This record gives sequence, structure tokens and C-alpha cells, in this order.
Amino acid sequence: MEKIKKVSKYVLNGLTIVCALLLAINAVEGVTIPYVAQITGVITAINGVIATYLLGDKAVNKTKASE
Repeated sequence: MEKIKKVSKYVLNGLTIVCALLLAINAVEGVTIPYVAQITGVITAINGVIATYLLGDKAVNKTKASE
């Protein structure tokens, strides 16, 4: 379980960096990345799922600890 959480955090950070890079490169004058809005939308959705998993796991552990 701990390994999954650790990998999830790294994947979340990596996807966030990729998303920011895509948006920054696309903003440069004369550079256009096709479908960048759709790509960043999918990355954002995946980030939301991973973040929800991590927060849910944290809430469950906190509840178990307080019992």
C-alpha cells in the first residue's frame, strides 16, 4: 500500500509538470501543439483521480487512528 501511495505521488507530480510544460510551450509565439487543450484536460482529470485516491486514503487512515 505504501509503495502505491509513493508511486502515485510521483506520477501526480510528473503529470503536473508535463501539463505545465505543454501549456507554456503552446503559449510561445509561433509554436502550436495540436490538441493541447484536450491533452491537458485529460491530464487534469487523471490528476484529480489520483489526488482523490490519496486524500481518501489519508482520511480513512486518520479515521482509523482516531478510533
